[in-house]
Amino acid sequence: MARWENEDLTGLNLPDPETVSRVYLDKNGNETEDENIAFAKISQSGEKNNYYIKYNRGEIIDPHHTDSNGRKNSNATFRKVNKKTFDTYNKFLKTKNLLYFTMARRMVMEQI
Repeated sequence: MARWENEDLTGLNLPDPETVSRVYLDKNGNETEDENIAFAKISQSGEKNNYYIKYNRGEIIDPHHTDSNGRKNSNATFRKVNKKTFDTYNKFLKTKNLLYFTMARRMVMEQI
C-alpha cells in the first residue's frame, strides 16, 4: 500500500464534491434514462447548466432521417453547445421540422 492511502484527510477542510445530474433527451425530445438512445443532454452542477448535442462525423445527428441509426454508431459523441443552439435542436427533436435542424447546424458552425 502507498503511504497516502492510510493518511487521515479530515483536517484539510476539503469541500464536498459537487453532485452532477444529467438529463438525457431521446429522438422525440422526451427525457430518458438511457444515454445510448439519447441525442441531447443537459448536465446540471449547482446552478450551472451545460448543454450537449450528439455528433457523428463532425456534424450534429439527425435522428429522424439519414442518421436514424446514429445512436448505434460507436463514433457518436456528445459535444458542448450554447443554450440557444440546444433549444433550437430540442425544438427540432420535438417537432421534426427540418428548419430547426438547419438553424441548429448553422449555429454550431458560427460557434467555431
